[in-house]
Amino acid sequence: MHSDIQQSTPEYNGHCAFAVSTGKTDVKGGKHSLTIEGKEYLFSNPIAKFLFKLLPNRIEKADANWKNK
Repeated sequence: MHSDIQQSTPEYNGHCAFAVSTGKTDVKGGKHSLTIEGKEYLFSNPIAKFLFKLLPNRIEKADANWKNK
């Protein structure tokens, strides 16, 4: 079966990206997702997704928290 859709693992092993950005690395992401620069981020709810887009430096904070968990 040929597919043009690239299957990739979401960032932070599928945990909620907004929660990770606040230091909580144990919140599972759900069906809410966002793709930024080819990377998929999952969120536990639509408000977390909205805040992740709204607040500055969320990716940098989440990356740092995930690396240091």
